[in-house]
Amino acid sequence: MTARPDSVPEEEANSGFSHDEGEQEPDVLGASSGEESAPNNTSAATPRKRKRVKYQKTSCELCKARKVKCDRAEPACSWCARHNRTCVYLERQKPGSRIGFSLELEAKVNRIDALLQALGRRVEDHIAGDHLASVSSGLSPAIGNHASSQIDAFRHPDANGSVISPAPGLAGQTPSSQGRGTVYSEPFWQTGEGQETGSDRTSVQALLNLSVSESFNNPSGIPSHPKEPSSISSGTDLPPHDIVYTLVDLYFKHCNTWCPILDRKTTFGAFFGSTSLAEADRVLLHAIVATTLRFCKDPRLSPEMKAHYHAVSKHTVQIYAMERVSVEALRALVILCLDELGTSNGPRGWNLLALIAQNVRQLDLCEESSVFLSADAEDMPQTGSMRRVVNAPPDSWIEDEGRRRLCWMVYLLDRYATIATTTFDFMLEDSKMQRCLPCSYDLFSRNVPVETRSWSWSPEHGAPTHMVNRPENLGSFSYHCEILRILSRVHDFLKVPIDVTSSPEMARWRNRYRILDRALDNWLQSLPSEYSKISALCHSDPASRVANWFMLHSAFVTSVVRLHSSAAYPTIRSNIFVPSHYAMQRCLSAVQSLGDIAQDVLDANGLDLLGPPFAFSLWVAARLLLVHAATVECPVDPRVDFFIETLQHVGRYWEVADNYAKILARVVQRGRQGDMTFTAMRKSAHDLVTLTSTTRRSGAEPTSTQATSLSELDYLDVFDFFNYPKVAQPVITIPNSQTNLIHSQALKAMGGAGENIRNNGMPDPESDWLGFASPFS
Repeated sequence: MTARPDSVPEEEANSGFSHDEGEQEPDVLGASSGEESAPNNTSAATPRKRKRVKYQKTSCELCKARKVKCDRAEPACSWCARHNRTCVYLERQKPGSRIGFSLELEAKVNRIDALLQALGRRVEDHIAGDHLASVSSGLSPAIGNHASSQIDAFRHPDANGSVISPAPGLAGQTPSSQGRGTVYSEPFWQTGEGQETGSDRTSVQALLNLSVSESFNNPSGIPSHPKEPSSISSGTDLPPHDIVYTLVDLYFKHCNTWCPILDRKTTFGAFFGSTSLAEADRVLLHAIVATTLRFCKDPRLSPEMKAHYHAVSKHTVQIYAMERVSVEALRALVILCLDELGTSNGPRGWNLLALIAQNVRQLDLCEESSVFLSADAEDMPQTGSMRRVVNAPPDSWIEDEGRRRLCWMVYLLDRYATIATTTFDFMLEDSKMQRCLPCSYDLFSRNVPVETRSWSWSPEHGAPTHMVNRPENLGSFSYHCEILRILSRVHDFLKVPIDVTSSPEMARWRNRYRILDRALDNWLQSLPSEYSKISALCHSDPASRVANWFMLHSAFVTSVVRLHSSAAYPTIRSNIFVPSHYAMQRCLSAVQSLGDIAQDVLDANGLDLLGPPFAFSLWVAARLLLVHAATVECPVDPRVDFFIETLQHVGRYWEVADNYAKILARVVQRGRQGDMTFTAMRKSAHDLVTLTSTTRRSGAEPTSTQATSLSELDYLDVFDFFNYPKVAQPVITIPNSQTNLIHSQALKAMGGAGENIRNNGMPDPESDWLGFASPFS
């Protein structure tokens, strides 16, 4: 663009291109804007009219910005030519608002409203505090106002008791409003209100950004101004307000679809409404921030800043929940547990889940309570009876249904975490789970009470029977809870040891096996017609790609593999208990079905909408292919590579999926390179489990330690999930070499030997003790 002459008026020099501003166009093409169009008024009106019809030009962008008439001359209008400015003509757009404009406008209005509410609360707090809080404290009231806090959210001691100070590289940035663009040019502590520059000028963004200049300028991390004991000593416990708004929205997009324990409207009203943020809501906000920071791509949040906000939010939730037993604290813990279990399926997640399950029992959330006790605060007992008065009755249907959904979500997390370990027992017993199923999410949001489905536990049959049944009010989360109840029964069934040489005992085992198989089939048939064949639905109707229905189907595949792998790939065999050809086909069909679903999700770029339970199903399916290769002694199915790649995609957001992918990749690579066959890998894993299962007869006997390599641990992670059924007779404490020899004999048929094993390693369908068709066919 040519340099602008000095004689250009100021308002003309400040004008720029604008696609959002309205324009004033002349009614007649020949009309001009005074003297500016005089030099170009020599042509006749008719050619101009034909020219307009031919090219359909609009006013140039500079005339639009100045809101004056343009003569539309080529190549430049008279004003642009006289002032040596670049004249730009854009094609005329279709009348009316562009697609998505109303949604963008609504989001912009909501964001501005939230910012104004934050400013209003800040002014109120400033007045109420009698101007004692200096501007340098910088904490946004909408996300930091609270009655009392017993922790220092920014300075907390580590295990050694020393104070953790912020790293010098925590350089977040704040937007600088220049015109209509957003420029991220300065660290937010330099533009915040905490900087000591002597300037009294403040802005909306400066008020909303969390100032940490005081902490960064003070290496010791000790605040230079005295603070009240009930206030947080630093304003860096949460990201800037607009980022917090985005994080809450990301939670409902990426997590609440498959963990639907919060109502969107109620939650946004509590966080960004006109009233001050309560302490319980603030802790819930911390839990959401810690869980959804993995999805935030805001350039102002560097990896160091994300790690800092995550650590502070996680610590805040844990401290609050450890000191309180309430529904609000439990809700925050459950959301934080999503983050923990999504990082690793290890001891930290198990410990957190144990605390959550204990809180569910203490709050009596496993039952549909009808009478609640209340007592004054001074009369609150400090004994065992406190558990009966600690929980207040729900004040609305949304609160009542929210507690029901909260309980079921804990049930689901307990099931997934326990089944993944193969050795733990469930923390919440099925016989004590007397909650009705949750309703569909739209009915939940309408705040209208409805009936769904409830059970009465039958000890004789070991299964629940229906008392109330209103399937029209059920949603995907309801069916997810149902399939997990069946999976729980499968898990308990497989944990019972059996004697594979006893005909009566094997007959009872097979009868129970068929009952569970029919339960899976009945559940699949009970799904609404549009979701019973979800894979075909995805190909016919792309709009039906709903994340929670994909999670639902993956849970069904996990249940099918969990049950039928014990009959298809058993670790112990006898002349009356041999691998089943039909069970093997059932497993392979389920894995194929999950692969089709995963491909649909991958093609639709929807893997970030699915959580760790979906990754666990992929992990189960990929391991099933390795177990099949070990049993049949054939190369592993190439589909395992697709499962590994899909897990890597999910691992961008959930680290536990990336851990699964790394383990599978190492095992597959060793098998294909010929380092060890998959059959030998499975035998190694079984021997390692047997070795660690040996016990001492007395405490005086010595103990021993055996070094274990990474490859052996990988084999254990892959194949231990399929070490079923369990042996009935107890393991006798004898030298390790003899123990391994005895249990190796139980696996002698794994390599293809046996009466019902054909030459290709597949069981013979003619002599199969199971006879049913696969519902996938």
